[in-house]
Amino acid sequence: MGNQTLCTAERSIDQIHALNKNKQRIVSQVQQFASLDNESTDKQSLIITHQNEQIQTNTLNDWLESLHESVLISQLDFQCNEVSTKYLSEIDDVDDIEDCKTQIIDQQDLNEYKKNYPYCNSILDMIIINFYVLKKNEFKIKLIGGPPKQRMRWSCWQLMAYIPKCSIQSDHLSYVDEDKKQVFAIKKDTHRTVSTKDIKYFETGQGKQDLEKVLVKLSKLFPKLGYCQGMNFLAGFTLIINNKNVIQSLQFLAQIMLNPKFLIYYLFSEEMPLLKLLEFICQQEIKFKIPDLHNHIYIKLEVSNAFWLTKIIMTMFLYNFHINNVCRFWDFILATNIFQISAIICSFLEIYRNQIFQMDDLNAFIIWFDKIQDQEIPQDLMQNLIQRSCQYTLKKEKINSYAKLYCIGNANYHPLHGEIAKDYNTMTKLKKYINKDIFDI
Repeated sequence: MGNQTLCTAERSIDQIHALNKNKQRIVSQVQQFASLDNESTDKQSLIITHQNEQIQTNTLNDWLESLHESVLISQLDFQCNEVSTKYLSEIDDVDDIEDCKTQIIDQQDLNEYKKNYPYCNSILDMIIINFYVLKKNEFKIKLIGGPPKQRMRWSCWQLMAYIPKCSIQSDHLSYVDEDKKQVFAIKKDTHRTVSTKDIKYFETGQGKQDLEKVLVKLSKLFPKLGYCQGMNFLAGFTLIINNKNVIQSLQFLAQIMLNPKFLIYYLFSEEMPLLKLLEFICQQEIKFKIPDLHNHIYIKLEVSNAFWLTKIIMTMFLYNFHINNVCRFWDFILATNIFQISAIICSFLEIYRNQIFQMDDLNAFIIWFDKIQDQEIPQDLMQNLIQRSCQYTLKKEKINSYAKLYCIGNANYHPLHGEIAKDYNTMTKLKKYINKDIFDI
């Protein structure tokens, strides 16, 4: 009996060793194929990560293992809405492989990708897209969990922001001094752009010029809107994440402006309709999901949304939160939609509920909230916050209901509110409204 137990244990250990060995082989192949360690430094983020090296390595290996099926070329045909795939390597084989079987990428396949996804300019971008095409749910779970490298994060973010069949042409837009009015307003805000003690990019002449280029061109893409205060935070953040890539930052911002999942254009447009609806939804969700905190904040402390919610939403967390935490918030929002800000807000209040209940007046809340930006939420607490946010996510039907409720309570509601109330499920009518409202198409 004892020998039999010992043999079973030895077999289990052997199986674990074999699985680990196979995983490491898969990871090595994907890493080699994606040239993850050999990419030029200009494609890395400006953010210095201080994460535990072992945790970072384990997380990266898990991501790479998930990507192994995506080491292929996908040809997307939007007319027939089908996906055809061709494996470039056979890395699922049980037996050890001495040499990588990775083949040379077919240039025609690569061109097909670049046509449909203009930002696809590296093998890693292609693999990320393949992962999304093959396993959308797993991809989103991984993104919400946090990419282990900023280079991966930026590829994921671009993919989530991109609107298929929506090409935004910006090459013809000049950056010239004749845009006096816009440049003057932008220059006033560059020194207030997101910064940390580790990032001095926007304190340099090149950093300020890059930021101005993105914002001037963005204002030209959306002439009805022009430049609005708050855009500098979004533009600065994207330049930090992608390490000063002006063209990609501009394209990313333009896409999230128009994408009906994010609607960022309406954060800044006249009457700020998205801001008003998001504030309404957040406050309703706080009241419904954490009523004791709602009563303490809004009734006992008499906190106005202008002191906190407005700042959070207008800068997408960048004004009041540590930049590392903002990365995680954006992972969550880009994997879902803009209305899930309410889930993050509720979760944030939950994890700090003890501190909030110790506050006796409005001033105590304001002082506490103003200090948050300099205090990074610890990794374990951040993990807890994201997990809670997943439990608090709003279904599209609920978003429709909140928009209808807002319209009922506000006789002079904005047309955007009416469109969301009617159609946030399929978004077909909403897309038409956006094109008509912004571009008169």
